[in-house]
Amino acid sequence: MTRSVMLHFLCAAFFAAILSACASEGRSVDEYDPPARQYDLLRDGGYVLVMRHAHSPHGQSEPERIGADCRLGDGRGLSAFGARQARYIGETIAAENIPLLKAYTSRMCRAWDTAILAGGDAPVIPHDSQMTTAPDKVSAFKKEIEAELAANPGANIMLVSHSNIAPLYGAGPLEAEEEIPEGVVFIVIPGEWLSIGRFGREKEKAPSFSQLD
Repeated sequence: MTRSVMLHFLCAAFFAAILSACASEGRSVDEYDPPARQYDLLRDGGYVLVMRHAHSPHGQSEPERIGADCRLGDGRGLSAFGARQARYIGETIAAENIPLLKAYTSRMCRAWDTAILAGGDAPVIPHDSQMTTAPDKVSAFKKEIEAELAANPGANIMLVSHSNIAPLYGAGPLEAEEEIPEGVVFIVIPGEWLSIGRFGREKEKAPSFSQLD
């Protein structure tokens, strides 16, 4: 093997390792682009909008719910800010003409109510997959989602769950985040199940938009 060929293989191996590490670790906010591009992608359809429920602090004295059949956790409904977070996502989806086929959700009220407010007119469907970390069930549901999107070109599907469930479907925190934030939508490519962007109102006053190359 010549020296130049050997260097070529060494460089290829190096960059492959770097790319692998970047995919598995949290991303930097510097890697994100403005929102216009992500909305263009979503208008074309074919993506999964994965999110953890909106803001829902522990210990609420009188938690409320919107979904009549949802399961209200002990002191865990949406806060007023959480409702605004979810509503903001729904308004953004409507304003940007993003097609949403349906929203699958956990049966817990904090997720179900988020789906109602964020999903707009899309049907909200409680699903056991959004409350389990069992690998076989997660894998099976991913295949269902991929089949649904393939059968409905031009549409997107939303999944609303919890901090331990959403990462199983491609949602991932930034470098400075210990876990994925509440009330933020991750744009995920089905099949690869990798996030390419995110949007949502992460703080009380300022909307946050981001998009990965």
